[in-house]
Amino acid sequence: MAKCKCGARPRIVSDAVRSIGSGGRECIDVCANPICADPDLLGIMAPLIYDEIGVNLCATFRPAETISAAYPTATNAVIRVIDTTLAAGSATVEAITGRPNCYRVTLTNLTMQFALSLYDSACRPLATLYPTAVYLPPETTAPTYDEDTDPTSVELEIFAPYGLTYTAAAQPVPTVNVIGENVNNNVIRQGINMFSMAKLLDLDLDENTVTVGLTLVLQSLYFAGYKVASAGKIDIPKGSILPPEDSECMKFVEGELLNLEIKPLDLGAPAYEECYKQQCCDRQNSGCAVCNGGTFQSACSTPCSSGAVDDTVALNPASID
Repeated sequence: MAKCKCGARPRIVSDAVRSIGSGGRECIDVCANPICADPDLLGIMAPLIYDEIGVNLCATFRPAETISAAYPTATNAVIRVIDTTLAAGSATVEAITGRPNCYRVTLTNLTMQFALSLYDSACRPLATLYPTAVYLPPETTAPTYDEDTDPTSVELEIFAPYGLTYTAAAQPVPTVNVIGENVNNNVIRQGINMFSMAKLLDLDLDENTVTVGLTLVLQSLYFAGYKVASAGKIDIPKGSILPPEDSECMKFVEGELLNLEIKPLDLGAPAYEECYKQQCCDRQNSGCAVCNGGTFQSACSTPCSSGAVDDTVALNPASID
């Protein structure tokens, strides 16, 4: 930072503002005279990932709605995670003794809400259901519990050198920020963040069950200022508001003029396009000669491949002397 005195009142400005002055002026007030140009370097505040760790889980559960009865033509489905609900104690963060920059995160009792989109055999959308299921259930008697694929809890270790996110309370508690596709949790925060992705492994219409693989990812993330090279502003594509039934005609009418760029034939020297295609050009004698077995007769002076030769048969070709 540097001190800058404009008039009688001194103020502290950044070195960037300080360096703008020219022509003998001590400083320029960029608030009154903003600079117009594209920078070579952009100063950005970017969320940087310092560490991440993931784990795969799998569970089978029943949607509340009977799919085969409500949508008898459903044969295909796609699923994605839209929300994750953490109950009290679902995500605990503990410092590791002797390792001040690493933390142990224990996950349990995660209520996942999915968007299950159903399609018929022609991939036409039928409906979207929003079932929920508990992953990492706290009880071994839970329907989704499985010792190998969906245990009661998992412990993950993560490197978080700049600290954690805390709850806003009189006694703050370390917490994990959930990134979902819900308007209430679709943002990142400094500290430890968690997001998830789903894959539909089986859709059993007879039993009305779905088997969903779930990937949980923890990331330690912090904002930092960086300089990046600039290639200019984004060129925003313009969307079309033309009605579908008129879109092609309207695009043509509003588009560029047609321009047929077909090359005219050089009907004479030096290309000799007036010769039949079965014939080759005798460039020395300015005439046409007949190819014999892929090679020129004695009258030809250049290889057949350099003339206009192919297998096209001419109708009633003129006789050649």
